Amino acid sequence: MSRHSLSITSQILAVLPVFDAAARHGSFTRAARELGITQGAVSRRIQNLEEQLGLVLFSRQGKTLALTQDGLLLSQKAKNALKLVEDLEHELKGSVSGQLRIGTLPSLANLWFMERIKGFKRAYPAISVDLVTIPADFSAGHKDPVNWDPSSVDVALTVGRGSWPALESFRICDEEMVLVCHPSLLGEAKPENIKDLLGLPRLIHSTRLGSWEYWAEAHKLSSYLPGDTSLSFEHFFMVLEAARQGLGLALLPSLLIEKDLADGTLIEPVPARHMTGNTYYIVGSSAAWRRPAVAALRDHLLQSK
Repeated sequence: MSRHSLSITSQILAVLPVFDAAARHGSFTRAARELGITQGAVSRRIQNLEEQLGLVLFSRQGKTLALTQDGLLLSQKAKNALKLVEDLEHELKGSVSGQLRIGTLPSLANLWFMERIKGFKRAYPAISVDLVTIPADFSAGHKDPVNWDPSSVDVALTVGRGSWPALESFRICDEEMVLVCHPSLLGEAKPENIKDLLGLPRLIHSTRLGSWEYWAEAHKLSSYLPGDTSLSFEHFFMVLEAARQGLGLALLPSLLIEKDLADGTLIEPVPARHMTGNTYYIVGSSAAWRRPAVAALRDHLLQSK
């Protein structure tokens, strides 16, 4: 290969991380934010790459940015090339580096993962983390739908039964629901059993409809569950904040309220826990788990659970 060809190849390789970021985000602005450079710098580097390759990599219609067919092909090749470089760096340096794109449920990110990302970044400072939210569907409790795009993230933190087709999952912990409230909700009352609480307002997780009914059935209270005296919220972190404000009784996963119970912000007015049958998992493809950075995240989370 001539010196000129080597120069062009090295220039193309140098811009691949910029192209990969733009392709993943579908936005030069968000790619620039991730890379710590200006939007103009991203645009210029992509333009130079297109000129060197003689290809149009992105189609632009107003503010919409999409990969062309050539762009899609290069995107996959770029991912493979960047992973090879990352693995080689790991072997040569004896340290783990690279980028992780993690998809997670909003409440799991806010109330559990943020506490653990500090330790992970301390242990692996060369790994950059891009955290995004993924959807969840609890309408069919016996199924584990893959309702996020596995190709858009390296791994996902989610809840289910551990049977996502074509993906490999690692168990974090089983889901245990805890009945909690702020001490002010009880006033001077000193409940002796669950029935003493049934007149209090309940806080509902709107995408986990039926949670209170399952809880009542587990404690043989189905006939005692009162009518609708509730507030409804879309996410557990909203339910938690409402409970902190003394707005009602809440059913919350023990995983998400460890600190609140430890410092007394929330209390268990009576012992009334139950297991839902769900489990929290870290999920990814077999190819993802072969990456040192992904394996490092898995090991860190499983060790710190």
